Amino acid sequence: MKERPSATPPTVLLALLALLTGLAPALAAAAGGAPLEDAQRLLDELQPEAAIELLDPWIESHPEDAEALLLRSTARFVLADMDGGRNDLDRALQFDPGLRQGWLNRAALDVAEENLDAALAAFRRAEQLDPAAEDNSLNIGAVLLLTGDLDAASRRFATYLEARGGAAEARYLVATNYALAGYVGLSLEHLRRAVVLDERSRLRARNDPNFAALAGNRQFQQLLLTDGYTPPPGAHRSVRRFQAAYQGADGPLLRAVLDALQTSGLPYDPRIEVTPDWALVWSDLRIKVARAGGGGEVQLSAPAERFTPESWRRRSEQLFDQIAVQLYARRPGGAGTGAGRR
Repeated sequence: MKERPSATPPTVLLALLALLTGLAPALAAAAGGAPLEDAQRLLDELQPEAAIELLDPWIESHPEDAEALLLRSTARFVLADMDGGRNDLDRALQFDPGLRQGWLNRAALDVAEENLDAALAAFRRAEQLDPAAEDNSLNIGAVLLLTGDLDAASRRFATYLEARGGAAEARYLVATNYALAGYVGLSLEHLRRAVVLDERSRLRARNDPNFAALAGNRQFQQLLLTDGYTPPPGAHRSVRRFQAAYQGADGPLLRAVLDALQTSGLPYDPRIEVTPDWALVWSDLRIKVARAGGGGEVQLSAPAERFTPESWRRRSEQLFDQIAVQLYARRPGGAGTGAGRR
């Protein structure tokens, strides 16, 4: 389906600007010695003012240092000094036209200013400087979408996906570009594939402002609420039901699971996906907490090669028992949980 997007508002263009080149710390690859390395470190630490204080005297004594100018332009952009940042960026490219990151930043600014022809020219200049860079087709495709050239953009995205082996991250980035440009169907198509390859893409999309325009889309919401995960062949699986109901992020069952992991010394990803009917926690095993009848259910799974049958039995039983202990501690008077197995 080739739906035609509406005019792209400035806020979307700014979101695309951040997506393409990330106007934030660490845009420039400083390679000119200690002062530039220190300035880059300060940018990485979100201290653009301190970076500028370090760069100003260096640039005064080295006025044609393109890397230093690029770093200072980045710091100025972070501080919303657009005129100063643009001036430094133009000077950097004047002194070193081979500075690929400078052309990427120049293109991003042109996108933000809706000067799409100039943005395409800048991205193509960056491509000439490094034809093998994987981001070439992603960046050019994104701008082609904004010009309305869907076919050319899609060909570019196909090239990018092929170079990345169709990886989940690549699918996800293509989906965000289609979403930003207003191509909802194509965005959902690639996002679904990203989720199949890495289900954490769903959680990422849930909190990604690049998908804000899809918030009211029924298919997008259905995707966010659907757990379509299928364990690989031979995977370990264990399930236990508890009388405690699943009640979302603040419910006792999910809290008991997290406390059980901490008490057991088991690390887990702090990014927890929570929906009205289920939640996912990722450790060295996959933990799903869900509604089950009048109570709740905890489902554990892991690839076959990760545990021996005996180590899986011990791990799952210990975790289930610790969840029961945590639930017991939460009940008024310490009454039992009535945990059951199946």
